[in-house]
Amino acid sequence: MIGIAPRPAGPQPRDGLRRAPRASRLRRLPAEILAIDWGSTPAKRQICRAVLRRGRYVLAPPRPLEDVGALELPDGALIAFDCPIGVAREYAATAGLRSFRAALGLFGTGRFGRFYEIAAQADDITTERPFYPLRGVRGTSRDDLRKALGVAAFAPRACDRQAGAGPIFWLVGPRQVGRSAACIWRDIIAPHLGRVALWPFDGPLTALVASGRPVVAEMYPAYLLRTLGVTVARKSDPAARAACGRALLRRVGTDVRLDLDAVRRLLRGGFGPSRSGEDPFDATIACIALAKLLLDGAMPEAPDHARAVEGWILGLPSEGASTARPASD
Repeated sequence: MIGIAPRPAGPQPRDGLRRAPRASRLRRLPAEILAIDWGSTPAKRQICRAVLRRGRYVLAPPRPLEDVGALELPDGALIAFDCPIGVAREYAATAGLRSFRAALGLFGTGRFGRFYEIAAQADDITTERPFYPLRGVRGTSRDDLRKALGVAAFAPRACDRQAGAGPIFWLVGPRQVGRSAACIWRDIIAPHLGRVALWPFDGPLTALVASGRPVVAEMYPAYLLRTLGVTVARKSDPAARAACGRALLRRVGTDVRLDLDAVRRLLRGGFGPSRSGEDPFDATIACIALAKLLLDGAMPEAPDHARAVEGWILGLPSEGASTARPASD
């Protein structure tokens, strides 16, 4: 159920020739970390918060986030969402987009007025309305999206290739991420676009955190778990989550810079006996991993090519061997 994985973060030369990924050694740490696991329904949306107190990150228990409007984006915080923040270069070229930040201001308006309306039928798909299908009924095909969007339909971002992520616009199957992306872009990021900093589009993490603005970024909990040297085979299995939680505590539970008292029992108990425990599990392990990477000065920076439209995933090295997504359901 559980394995100990090599840490993918930090200096890892390969064959003695490759330089280590650039990492941010922040002069100023985020005042708090919000790790938000964004599920397909409001009940599956969980947030875990860590507050910086006297050089230590103090975690609070995860809690549901059922009201999107109630989510605060505090100044000085790093706010990480479990969804894509960015689009593939192929789609950007097709749509005539040069900046993802600028695109967020365009989506839902003018030419892109129907961008967030999920296409119900193949004939509804356009470059300006790319999410499909509304429902996965018989006869729905990936070819529908491919015929309408061409290579942009399933083109992965560079970080998606490295992490093994699914396509953004295809909304069928367990790996679909587009519904979460559309909701977060439209309802959370766009309304606050004038006051938030978007990583990596607005610059390196060290500069964005130093600005004191809320910093919004993309995360992938299962990958972040691996940066702690732990994996979980089936996070829907409470026993597997509990074994993973105990292994995680053995790894970082004695780090004096992390106050995990409020989540130790949850980690040891696998976040309860039901399958729904996987959502608070994801939010919590992501929050711990982000705090550890920041405290260690080991948060990789995004490559320059990702800063226009594609974006990057927190904790993912900007160079190195391809890293497949850990086994999960």
